[in-house]
Amino acid sequence: MKRITKLLLSILPISSISLLSLVSCSTTSSNNKKPEENRTDKTPEKLPENSKKPDNESKINPKEPDSNKPNYNDKNNKESEDHNSNNQPTDQPQADESNDHNVDFSDLEKIEKEINFDSFKFYKDKDPKTAWFELIKNPNETFKEVIFNKNINILNKYKIDFESNFSNVVFILEKGIIENVQIKFTKDNQSKIFIFTFSGFKKPNKTPSNKIDGKQNYVKKKQSLDKKIVGLHPSLLAYMLLYAEDNKIYEKIQRHKDVINFEELKNKNTNLFSNDFVGFNILTKEWLFEYNEADRTKYKDKIVAASYDDINGELQLELEISNREEKLVSSDSKNTVIKQKFEFKGFRKISFDKPNDNVLFLSLLQTDLKEIITKGSLKSIIDPLIMHKKFNEKIQLPDGNIKLKNEIFKKLIVDIQDNQNHIYKSAQTLKIDSNNSQNEYKSIIGLADNSSLYPFHTKINKDSIKDFYITINNKESKKEVEIEFDVYVPIYASTLSELLSHSTIKDEKLKIKVISSTKFD
Repeated sequence: MKRITKLLLSILPISSISLLSLVSCSTTSSNNKKPEENRTDKTPEKLPENSKKPDNESKINPKEPDSNKPNYNDKNNKESEDHNSNNQPTDQPQADESNDHNVDFSDLEKIEKEINFDSFKFYKDKDPKTAWFELIKNPNETFKEVIFNKNINILNKYKIDFESNFSNVVFILEKGIIENVQIKFTKDNQSKIFIFTFSGFKKPNKTPSNKIDGKQNYVKKKQSLDKKIVGLHPSLLAYMLLYAEDNKIYEKIQRHKDVINFEELKNKNTNLFSNDFVGFNILTKEWLFEYNEADRTKYKDKIVAASYDDINGELQLELEISNREEKLVSSDSKNTVIKQKFEFKGFRKISFDKPNDNVLFLSLLQTDLKEIITKGSLKSIIDPLIMHKKFNEKIQLPDGNIKLKNEIFKKLIVDIQDNQNHIYKSAQTLKIDSNNSQNEYKSIIGLADNSSLYPFHTKINKDSIKDFYITINNKESKKEVEIEFDVYVPIYASTLSELLSHSTIKDEKLKIKVISSTKFD
């Protein structure tokens, strides 16, 4: 064999040497392996007619498939050489094979694309918009418990997401339907979107128009609102309008000791609002609506639900209009209660870019900072910095210092300044922490779920405090410590409801920077 090879090397041109090597390797492999192990799905090209076949090619089992022969295509010569030099199985694709593989989504074509919610009482009792906000709050639970609860194999096979948002779904309120719901199915980094329709939601009450025209025309929203009312944040107004209609229900969700709750806000509290503020009572809604005075003796109205958007300054109210008891007539159709929804824009909204335009300010008093330095957790931080003469350097502290967060949260002071509309004011010192045993100041956390009503609805806790920095300035005989941190305040937009529980469709964070300094020996 060696002699034959040497002879061929002396005869063949240099360009054929690599081909000879390939043939030799391939022949050796095919003699050492069973035919089944050498099979491939690819059919090699034929040898050029002017190529000289090596002698040992005749030793190849003629019954073996042609696919065991090396590929002599000049373009793929290198790839063929690499392939034949090692005939062991491999997961890597061949040189001319694609890395891609297509996921078969055909099983999704067969599933029902219209989902009926008639058997889900929680959703069927809601109009399409309200139901949609509930569905997207927890998508994983929605897919598992509701939409695909009878298609467990689909849940196990794909990652499923809502592709739709509020802007591109279609609500058909009169039919109780949500259309154009885009759901994305993903497997092996490949995705496909299918369009679904949701049905079975609450439809508007239908009553013959000739019998309810009086109620339909009884209330209209005012086209122009007084600045005394639009200068308020929608969340505060929404809660107080509902409270004015049925105070006993809302008293159950408020805190009662040293806090700004419903009782503190009702009527005209001049410690919290300017003297010309309209106040919160049953007549406050008349700053928003105008009535057909001729029907005052026939009908009565009540605000039964509200939604607010402090991000964009928007308010929505749902009114229930019914006959006054003393004017009831025997015909049931004329006693029909109707509901109407009204949307208002132009209320005070949060300024995220210019925090100083807002009414809420936070501060840490010098005396409180000094106490945290001398008796609290800052002492163990500052002493080593002084020892190593780390002066006039802004040093970041870890956000995970829970003790420091607690100490600062208990001391945070709330200041209310309304430099734009001059409606809000603070004639008393307020704080955030509602659990401070000293009770020297009232807390703005007035609701039982640790949220506020005033100056707007939000939730602030110790975890809202982040981004700590400390600077030690060596001035004269005394040292000065400056601490800086941010408080991230959530600003909400809610669903339309009685607002007895916290239910929102979105939130954004307002960053309030707090800087405090004090001198110490």
